[in-house]
Amino acid sequence: MSALDLVGVGLLASLVLSAVVVCLKGRWTLLLAALCLLFPLLWCGAIAPANPSSWWARKLYGEKKLLRARRFQDRWSRSFAE
Repeated sequence: MSALDLVGVGLLASLVLSAVVVCLKGRWTLLLAALCLLFPLLWCGAIAPANPSSWWARKLYGEKKLLRARRFQDRWSRSFAE
């Protein structure tokens, strides 16, 4: 296996892992956009705060981080509503 093949496998593995994290965080619009050939959005969704009602937020966030996620979700929702 060449070095280029290893880079491709590593890139694919990071995208799959990011897609799983984005699903657990409840960021369905980012997942849909990423599946429309905008793959780097998966990495953005993996580092963005989770949807406050998602599994990720319920299991892994404390009060402070949950408040931050709610504020982020409000801004995110407004950007698509306008």
